[in-house]
Amino acid sequence: MKIKLLILIFLLTLSSFSQKDTSSIYNAISFFKQPSKDALSIKDIIKNYELGKFQQEETPKLYKYLEKNTLWNHFVLPQSTKENSYKYFTIANTYLPYGKIYLKKGDEIDSLYRVSNNKEFPHKNIFYRHPVWKLPLDTSQQTEVFLEVKNTDTRTRLSYFLETENQFLKRVETEYFYFGMYIAFLISMAFILVFFAVIKKEYAVIFYAIYIFTVLIEFLAGKGIGVQYFWSASEFAINNIRSLSQTIGVASIGCFYLKFYKLNKSQAIPKLLFKIGAYIALALLLFYLYKFFFGGLIVLYLYVWTILKVIAFIWILNHLYLTITKQLPIYLVIAFILPIIAIISGQIINPSVYNNLAITFSGSTIYYIALALEILLFTRFIFGSVIETQFKYFKLKKVSDELKYNFQNKTLAFQHTERNNLVNNVHDTFGGYLEALKLRLLQNDEKSPEKVKEILDAFYNDYRYLLNSLYAPKINSDNFIDSLIEFCTKIDNLTKHKITYNFNLNNIELSQDKCVHLYRIISELTTNAIKYSKASEIKISLNQNKNQLITLNVSDNGIGFNENLILKKGFGLESVKKRVAQINGTLKIDTNKKGSNFEINLPITND
Repeated sequence: MKIKLLILIFLLTLSSFSQKDTSSIYNAISFFKQPSKDALSIKDIIKNYELGKFQQEETPKLYKYLEKNTLWNHFVLPQSTKENSYKYFTIANTYLPYGKIYLKKGDEIDSLYRVSNNKEFPHKNIFYRHPVWKLPLDTSQQTEVFLEVKNTDTRTRLSYFLETENQFLKRVETEYFYFGMYIAFLISMAFILVFFAVIKKEYAVIFYAIYIFTVLIEFLAGKGIGVQYFWSASEFAINNIRSLSQTIGVASIGCFYLKFYKLNKSQAIPKLLFKIGAYIALALLLFYLYKFFFGGLIVLYLYVWTILKVIAFIWILNHLYLTITKQLPIYLVIAFILPIIAIISGQIINPSVYNNLAITFSGSTIYYIALALEILLFTRFIFGSVIETQFKYFKLKKVSDELKYNFQNKTLAFQHTERNNLVNNVHDTFGGYLEALKLRLLQNDEKSPEKVKEILDAFYNDYRYLLNSLYAPKINSDNFIDSLIEFCTKIDNLTKHKITYNFNLNNIELSQDKCVHLYRIISELTTNAIKYSKASEIKISLNQNKNQLITLNVSDNGIGFNENLILKKGFGLESVKKRVAQINGTLKIDTNKKGSNFEINLPITND
């Protein structure tokens, strides 16, 4: 909604600069061209007029191609009925190199002041940005006006206003009101972006704020406001400020592209092109620095503008490519192209002086409107990108915090379970020994020392066994089988049970997580068999079968058990089931009075 309102304001600006009341002056203007090398006096020009050498254009255009000629215009001011009446004649051209007016009343010829864009500034006579003359009206006769214009540039914009004092002041007031709005817009956008960059710590945005500041300087120079108010005393600023500000703008926006655009490795060439353009613009600033201190380089701006045009063209192609590859939204390309289209159209179009709307669109006004739209669209992109990035960051942080919280809770729960298991293991293993040791020490028996030693030896063996059953080495796919063999060997040596094993996993890579789970399952099932089955032999096998499965079997020749009772009381089977589920396996239990067999199958996956 805000963007639409701003666009409406700018369109109103366009209409405010239209020349509704000035078309009539062109009907009364005649012209005469002479080679500038032929020095003709004003009397010679008047004589040529009287000889009928002045002509009227059939379809007068806004832009004239004077080349090496001097253009003379003639029109007549009507006789006034009031004393001290004036008309204000304006040429709406900030950069007019030479303009002078002569007045002829009867046989009298008056020469008024001349204006130029680098010495005889218009505002030194009438405080206004464009060349303007205050023409007195005679009450007794008409006044003939002869306008002399010189310009060796490619073309000269000759937009004329002939107004009363009230009309002139009203138009100037309206112009400066809209100029003030535009300046306020640029300043506010620059400050908003700087504030946003500092708050969000996106300091690359400051480069775009600098670019907006250069647009402001270029606007002041392009509209003649800078010379009128700020730098008319500086020859360097008068001749260079516009191209200098544009060069700084290209350098700063190039740095913005480099720092703000999230270009990955596949966009190395576009990134390089942005970098080269920015560095070239920075290098051009050295020439301006040299010119500031040592002078010379009179036509530097022409070379600079040519180079900047090439950079802009390459960057357009860059944006098109990044849009096609979906790295940037399409409206950024539109925003980038709009001011360039405005410049090109302004150089191509030469409207009729009677087409007020076309005159407005052919000037710099449409260019500055396009720049404003570009700034708005890029600001939208900046805000959207930063806010979206921070939204994703907070979303990921929330997920990370939740995962961290869940992990801590599960870790605490696991530690709690392990502590309880350890307490149960210690109680089950050593409680009986301590009780027997206590009773033996209380008895007065000659064989007590031998019995005490026997109890302590058994205590020590079970102590070592318990430590080995609880110990989990650093297991990975490389040392997994060796760790299992070491475990089985230690348990076989520490207990009266015969431990036999067969491990056959050829060319199978298991993840560390899966290795740890299998190690723990084997340890848990072996411990349960030793403690509860009253078996003399325990067999452990781990093999790969033809169904792309890994099969683990842990069996014993004990007395079996009641599965429901075992699951109800625990004995580590609940932990085994959880571990089997975590590695996407299946558990099958077969138990009877001749022993038990645990078969676990898990898929072979590319871990």
